[in-house]
Order: sequence, then C-alpha cells, then structure tokens
Amino acid sequence: MTERVTRTLREELPDLEDAGEDGALLAAVPTELIQAVLIGTFRTVEGGKANIFKRGADSFPQIDRECFVIEAANLQRFMGILGSGFSEDERLKLGTFVADRSADAIASGDKFFQRHAAILGSTGSGKSWTVALILERAAKLKYPNIIVFDMHGEYAPLADKNAGGFAQRFRIAEPGDLGKPGEEVLFLPYWLLNRDEMLSMILDRSDQNAPNQASRFTLHVRTLKGETLEAEKQEAVKKTFTVDSPIPYDVQRLLKLLDIDNTTKGIGKTGPIKGEWEDKLTRFLSRLEAKLDDRRYGFMFAPPVQAMSYDWLAKQVLRLLTSNGAPASR
Repeated sequence: MTERVTRTLREELPDLEDAGEDGALLAAVPTELIQAVLIGTFRTVEGGKANIFKRGADSFPQIDRECFVIEAANLQRFMGILGSGFSEDERLKLGTFVADRSADAIASGDKFFQRHAAILGSTGSGKSWTVALILERAAKLKYPNIIVFDMHGEYAPLADKNAGGFAQRFRIAEPGDLGKPGEEVLFLPYWLLNRDEMLSMILDRSDQNAPNQASRFTLHVRTLKGETLEAEKQEAVKKTFTVDSPIPYDVQRLLKLLDIDNTTKGIGKTGPIKGEWEDKLTRFLSRLEAKLDDRRYGFMFAPPVQAMSYDWLAKQVLRLLTSNGAPASR
C-alpha cells in the first residue's frame, strides 16, 4: 500500500561524453521516491486452496525487484478475493475504491464492529454521512445490533419510519416528559450510580463534616438496598451485594433517615445532649434536596414506579439490545 510519494531535485555532473564544448555543467536531476507498506501476502496456491490472501508478509522482495500496480480488472479480482471468505450475512459494503470506482470495498460486518475504528476528516468532509451510510448497510445484515450515542441528534432521521427509517430511537427524559413519558423516553435512575458517583454530585469535600456525611450516606444506602433485595426475595444476591451494586432504593426514605440523624439528640446523665450526628448533615441534606427538586435531573431522580423494581435493569438491557433486528439510534 502506497504510504508516501516524494520528489526532490539534486545536482550532479552529467556524463563527460554528453558534455558540450563548454564542458560539463551541473544539472538538476529529479529523484522520485515511493514509500510503501507491506500489508499481506497473496498466494495463487496454498495447500489445497487457491487464491489466498493473508495479512502480514512471509517474505520480503529484494532490492531492485520490479513492482506492479494493481488496477482495473485486476483490482476488482483482488478485492473480490479479500471479501470472498465472508458469507452474505456478514458482507458489509463500505463503498468503492478511489483507484477504481467499479471495485467494491467489502468488509466483514462481524469483525468491523468488534474492533476500534475512527472516521476522520475536516468539517464538511462527510463524516456523518459516512456513518449514516454504514448504519444503513449494516441494517441489511442478518443480525445487526448497533447502539449509536447521538449527542447532537444528527442521526434522528434514521428512525423516521415515514421517511424510510429503519432504526429505533430513544432519548433521555426531559422535564416535559416527567408527567407522562412516551415509549421512546429513557430514564437513568440514581441507583445506577455507585457510591462515589452519587457523592460527587451532593458532597462538598471542603465541608468539615464531609466524612460524617459520606459515612451516614453509605450506611443508609447499603441498608436500603438490602431491604429491596429482601423484599423481592433475592437471597443469593443479598449475600454478595455491595453499596455500589445497581440495586433500587427509595431516595425519599434516604432523606428521612438522614434527617433523623441530623435532628436526633443524644441522652446524657442529666438529660438530652447534642446528638452524635446532629446538625452535621444539614448542608448535605440541602444539596440532595436541591438535586431532587431540579426538574432537569428528573431523568435521574424522578424515574417511573417500574424503575424501582429489581428486574427493571435487565428489562432495559433487553430493550436496548433487541430492537427487532434493526440498529438502535441513541
């Protein structure tokens, strides 16, 4: 595969036999250099098989050996060899080659989506168009199962059934969806977050009572998750779960437990005294309540009742990964 082509000019003396009456003069001679990369080895016969291409080089050409450009019909035949081992169910046509527009670029759909890949180009060069084309062609494979995180809504038309769309589109719940969410609305409940992720939203590390706040939060969340498992008879899970396990719990009950900690007084020899946790959780409670009241966080802190059951997460995974054989645009 050609990687780089350079051309330089160097000065050298011509042959004395070619020199004129004025003698030999320096002449500018162009030097053209092609840098190539060996991508594989083609064998017309290998054992009982014919026309086999393998990546990597078994041997290397010697210096001054001739090179040949594959083009036209030969390029079509060669690229046909590369895709000949793929079944019809996994043949993914990426486009055609610049060197020959009649030669199709075929890849294995299975292998293509199992590896890291990048589509690079300047603004307006067609990156989004290329991704959309790949998705359209991948949708025709036998078992397409693709999730696209569409941050800017570029691929929403792929889910428009009235315009020939083939994808299933979901979107994160917005404030207007909290009252009556549609089938396409997704919620990401707070209990999906682990301990550190939750605390990063509501804990002020500079607060002198931050260690106390984190401690009470951790204790109550673990207790509430254990109660959920006990109520739903998940005894096996209860033996191994941790505070970071994605298990539903009632955040309103968490608020009440923290409030009890924050207001309960201790008992001294002569009567009530300041409690161990009294007034140490006030700021923590205020920050948590602010998050719960902010409708922008409704997709997280105001999930539907169904999202509070233990089997909800498994159902959501199936919902995302089984979309009637069509890629799902997210």
